[in-house]
Amino acid sequence: MAMVSELPKSAGEFLASLISEGVAKGVMALRRLPQKGRVAYSLVTHPEEALECDPLFPAMPANGGKVVSRLTLRGAVDRPIAVMMRPCEIRALIELVKLEQAHLENLILIGVVCGGVFPNRGFQAEGNVEKLVEGYWSALEKGYQPKGVRPVCAACESFVPQGVDLVWTQKAPGKGCLEALTEKGEEIIGKLGLSSTQDDLASWKESLKEKRLKEREELITKTKESAQGIENLVAIFGKCIGCHACSHVCPICYCKDCFFESATFEYEPASYQRRLEKKGTLRVPMDTILFHLGRMTHMATSCVGCGMCEDSCPTRIPVAQVFKTVGADLQELFEYLPGRSLQEPLPLTTYREDEFHQIEE
Repeated sequence: MAMVSELPKSAGEFLASLISEGVAKGVMALRRLPQKGRVAYSLVTHPEEALECDPLFPAMPANGGKVVSRLTLRGAVDRPIAVMMRPCEIRALIELVKLEQAHLENLILIGVVCGGVFPNRGFQAEGNVEKLVEGYWSALEKGYQPKGVRPVCAACESFVPQGVDLVWTQKAPGKGCLEALTEKGEEIIGKLGLSSTQDDLASWKESLKEKRLKEREELITKTKESAQGIENLVAIFGKCIGCHACSHVCPICYCKDCFFESATFEYEPASYQRRLEKKGTLRVPMDTILFHLGRMTHMATSCVGCGMCEDSCPTRIPVAQVFKTVGADLQELFEYLPGRSLQEPLPLTTYREDEFHQIEE
């Protein structure tokens, strides 16, 4: 597939050229806000607005897959729109398409090789954002994992996009390449008049992957040790205040009527009385562990490890680390990487007669 070495000065310029050259009628990507160090997903239709886009900025104010789902839930867009996101966001979008929560028609998918993102709370409170971002790119250029990114980002081995039209690889500002993975992607490179070359960043990506795999192993081992047994689960999830913010920001939790927010959990005084008679005391809010375990059973096979749940938790519960650990085991059992391919059916909707015989023994 075609590779391009001489990129525009910024991803914003590249996205602006897609509009000005008529390749796309609009683009959706992270866009800089007037407040320094702040970005938000935006849909823009003019080249000068696209120049303000910064899809490689190391922040994730929302999972882009969920944003695109809201844009295309009722049907496909009627004109070409370029969408530039990180791999976990793209994989979330693919899962949502399988769940009939999004449409891909008329979308140009552009993925970025991801160095991770900083937690929103700490990053937005940081006084010198520019210095933090400078350190982020300095570490990546040297092949190191940037310090301070979300724990699940540091342990993410799927940081190279798959199933997209174009891949933007950048280890430092102005140092990268653009790769086409589909015929549509090759046509776009041709329309923009970009010259192709060979990828010289393979060793850099491989080195980064080795570090990520080591971090992944350490995170999973540590989480399994800390979450083993009901007492440890209570210790981890006991801080939950029942706000359900983790489910609201999760791209995979898409139900409009959540069971855990239904009338089932609106107890009458008699229910409290019966529990008090049985246990002698009640911890409130109730059913917090049930909520997390229930959510886990619903979506662990489709968890893309974006870290939005943990980032939104007001009591700092390591939700994403627990979900990534459980998801890793489940996804390995089903030989399924969420969002890898539209052709791979969801494990929970697929029946195989010949599987899991070890459970019968």
